[in-house]
Amino acid sequence: MTDAGKRLTSAEVILLAAHDLTKGGQSDFTEWQLSVATWLRAPSRFGMRGFEGKHPDHKRVMKEIMGKAPANPIHRGLLEKIRPNYYRLTALGRAEAGRLAEIGTRDAPPRSASDLYDAIARYSDHRVFQAWLKDPAEPRSWLGVSAFLRLTKHDPSELNDRIREVLRCAQEGLAWHDEHKSPLTRGPVGGGRAIAREDLERLKQFVGVLQERFETQMSAIRRRGVERVSGR
Repeated sequence: MTDAGKRLTSAEVILLAAHDLTKGGQSDFTEWQLSVATWLRAPSRFGMRGFEGKHPDHKRVMKEIMGKAPANPIHRGLLEKIRPNYYRLTALGRAEAGRLAEIGTRDAPPRSASDLYDAIARYSDHRVFQAWLKDPAEPRSWLGVSAFLRLTKHDPSELNDRIREVLRCAQEGLAWHDEHKSPLTRGPVGGGRAIAREDLERLKQFVGVLQERFETQMSAIRRRGVERVSGR
């Protein structure tokens, strides 16, 4: 048991713990498995008070992924809740975990772009975005927005998380371009078209178009969430 990652934020330690589980063959994992994996990485931070070296503090871990802080890995599109008590790293989460794993590692090999590519391509290759590139009047209905953002519950949390996820994908892709001075590809044998900087800039622009054009529908979703909380 180690206490690695003292320079990392709590959310980053949790992300790396999720990556540990994924690498160990657990593509889907429970909140309790995540709590133990996080504690193994940083027992002094995520251990039960007074018993830090012996027991994990499950509530401490869950506070990080259930709260409303901007660093919340679910809100950032790095971790997703797939059903009650079960979670999974997203492609963007795997890419971010790979970046974090390099911190403090000597002579680390170049980070693979495949996870970042997959995270971005699910939006940049989406039929709704591609239709907008050809015809700026698209999408003409909320159905297209819902499909692009992969909305299933249509609640405020899901809507806001999905919008943040698209923007974060675009921003991470732009950071890749700035670092490597080249289009983003899935890898030498990964296939798929290269994602150019222009694609990422247009993706950010598209999100802005959706927010402006469908402001009424998005406001209604957010308002319903407020009404549910207030009990109206």
